[in-house]
Amino acid sequence: MMRSLEVCGIALAFAGAMLTACSDSSDSFAGTVTDTGNTLAMVRPVTGAVALSDGRMAVGATVRMAIVEAGDSLQGIQYVETVTDTKGQFTFDSSLSDTFQLAVIDTGRREVTYFRQTTALSKDLEQISLKKAAVFTGVLYYEEMGEPPVSVGSHFKVFMPGTPFFQSVFAADSFTMLIPAGNWDFAFCPGDPQIISKLQETGVADSLIFRSWTMSDAVKAGDTLFAGPFIWSPFVKADSLIKEEEKIQEKTARISGRVYCKSGKECAGVEVQLITDLYGFGFVEGDNTEFTPQTVTDSMGYWYLPVPEEVPFDSFRVEFRRLNKDSTVSEAGLSRYVKKSEVKNLKDTLNIGKKTLARPSALLSGVTLVIDKRDTSQSNNCMAYSVVVGIKGTSHFIRGVTCNMFEIEELPAGTNDIVLYPGDTRVISALQERDAPLKDYVTVTHVELPEDEALKQQWMTYTPPSVSTSAK
Repeated sequence: MMRSLEVCGIALAFAGAMLTACSDSSDSFAGTVTDTGNTLAMVRPVTGAVALSDGRMAVGATVRMAIVEAGDSLQGIQYVETVTDTKGQFTFDSSLSDTFQLAVIDTGRREVTYFRQTTALSKDLEQISLKKAAVFTGVLYYEEMGEPPVSVGSHFKVFMPGTPFFQSVFAADSFTMLIPAGNWDFAFCPGDPQIISKLQETGVADSLIFRSWTMSDAVKAGDTLFAGPFIWSPFVKADSLIKEEEKIQEKTARISGRVYCKSGKECAGVEVQLITDLYGFGFVEGDNTEFTPQTVTDSMGYWYLPVPEEVPFDSFRVEFRRLNKDSTVSEAGLSRYVKKSEVKNLKDTLNIGKKTLARPSALLSGVTLVIDKRDTSQSNNCMAYSVVVGIKGTSHFIRGVTCNMFEIEELPAGTNDIVLYPGDTRVISALQERDAPLKDYVTVTHVELPEDEALKQQWMTYTPPSVSTSAK
């Protein structure tokens, strides 16, 4: 099935053999004369067959035929598209012009082929071989920066000017577009042609409607180009997609990553919290801690956060949780530790990697006191003593009393560190004021928290800091 489509308001009315034919000869001619120099096209079918890189026929691959564009216009080109059948074959009723572009995209296998210029009689179309695509991915933000002349909405398009490669984009959502290997220009514009027309009618220049960005280096087949974030606004300088104002600058430091569900699919709507207080010292003013989401993952599992203004220790990390409808945690996870040196003087976006979530774990344990670690003959002391227990680099800390059992639920499963220190904030403050080493008052125990069940840790022992260590 062939479809007539449009990019950024430039539509093509194409009806194949239904175009008006004017000829006395036995051959039927029809087509369109464009300002790109294309001549009238003969009404003959454009057919071909598509194979994947492994030799199998490509079923359901998208095939786009487009006019050959002249010049560097940012506005979208005219094109039509169809899909390959169960034998990998495709047919257009007729060509758009004597010469045309042809792009084939198989999203499932992430393979593409692109002919900048070909004809209906080209033998290249008889057996088209796909190759591994490069991937262009990023996120687009819409900033009004004043009173907009038109309500633009949230739907945008990103495309490679002069080619049939494009992708629908929603503001504040990530996008991924398969492209051929090489060095390309990209453009962004509102996705509704009527919005574009209204912006033009109100006097907004095309250079502000169709915003451009150029790759600094070529991308290879199979590689992913992660760029942005991009900002579209009818009020921003026409020579850049990156706003140079103080809110969102090219020099704004961000961290980002991608989250996958346990199923392996991109995980949308996952809550994300930045953890800089690795030991929870600032979390223990109350009886326990609370996960406070700072953002959520988008429809493709991507998330973005500004680099923390302060990193009290040598690193920080990010905690994730996915909720059920009843607000219980269904899946959880932690990022790697991000070193302070990685974000020092950072001026763009640091991608800290992917994370696959798992079902949450729990910790069931208790604490007893050992006053003198050197005296191995003494028994554990069960006098009441306030302690804080938690998982390093998470939001999970509780204040308890020695000789009582406790349970911490909804923990990220896997390798973790249990931290243990005095629950009296005055003691902690005194130790920190005199720059006492952490090892003097914090005990760290490595554990493996099992997925979807509780770790029943035997009683843990703790020796509180001595009076001489805690005194000022």
